[in-house]
Amino acid sequence: MSTANYRRRRRVLLDALAPAAVAIVPAAAEAVRSHDVHHPFRQSSDLSYLCGFPEPEALAVFAPRRKEGEFVLFCRPRDEKRELWDGPRAGVEGAQSDYGADQAYPMGELDAVLPTLLEGRRRVCYPLGLDLD
Repeated sequence: MSTANYRRRRRVLLDALAPAAVAIVPAAAEAVRSHDVHHPFRQSSDLSYLCGFPEPEALAVFAPRRKEGEFVLFCRPRDEKRELWDGPRAGVEGAQSDYGADQAYPMGELDAVLPTLLEGRRRVCYPLGLDLD
């Protein structure tokens, strides 16, 4: 699917949110079959629909009218050794160039950056109860 389609979908979401709201959409969790064997990964429908990002350990933040950018994506950084085992990763650069994120950060920076994205927001939209294990 083209990035223009994802951009249109994000625009619909951003226009539906109140100016003082923010939406947080997490990636699906990887499911372990037995010790070191994983089930094939399937991305959460919400994240897939809004940006097409196919990797686990990611989180999208949609903040309407944010001057630095309305779509922020947290994801795993590139890692040559892990990519030998798990396959290629987009990394921060790919999140912006391939998936249209206005800004992207490694997941390790979530605790430092997310509070700044929530500053001045009065409503947080987040799916609760998805990963009950």
